Amino acid sequence: MTRDCSRLKFVSAFFFFPMRSLLERIGLRYDISAIANAYYREAFDRVPAADKAVILPHCLIGAKCKARFSKEDGVLCVNCKQCRCGEVRVLCEEKGWRFYISPSANFTKRLVRRKGIGAAIGAACDWEIERGIRSTPITLRGVRLKEKKVIPQVIRMARYDCLNNDIDWEVLRRMILNGAPGP
Repeated sequence: MTRDCSRLKFVSAFFFFPMRSLLERIGLRYDISAIANAYYREAFDRVPAADKAVILPHCLIGAKCKARFSKEDGVLCVNCKQCRCGEVRVLCEEKGWRFYISPSANFTKRLVRRKGIGAAIGAACDWEIERGIRSTPITLRGVRLKEKKVIPQVIRMARYDCLNNDIDWEVLRRMILNGAPGP
């Protein structure tokens, strides 16, 4: 019964997503990221560590970051300590996960397909989340990227700002270490 309720909540959240501003005006608010995270959590936990990744957006790296760009792997973190991406990269390596910093949402989609990622924790602002919902098939079994399915977990960005953005780094750390649900 709990699984059926969770499924109904998940489907309802996405069904009513286009009407969220109207729903907010009448006092109904919900966090679609939290609902999706809760729904996908068990499936995410079942994916082997080698098939998991953390994919962070470029807006989290420091302004003076010394990282370089690779067409294959995105922004390559050099652990310059200008941001917290380096510590997350080290944590991912310890857990046997992969770590990427992506310059764009489209690059992220190609990266997931090319690298065979089965489950990913990503960070995105509300604008990118909305854009992703509108442009990517989201099913009860995961997000479909052409022939590749990926099980997502999402951390919402602190603000819509393509420079100097932030996330709750402790939540990300807990998600990697303990499988604790996101915000």
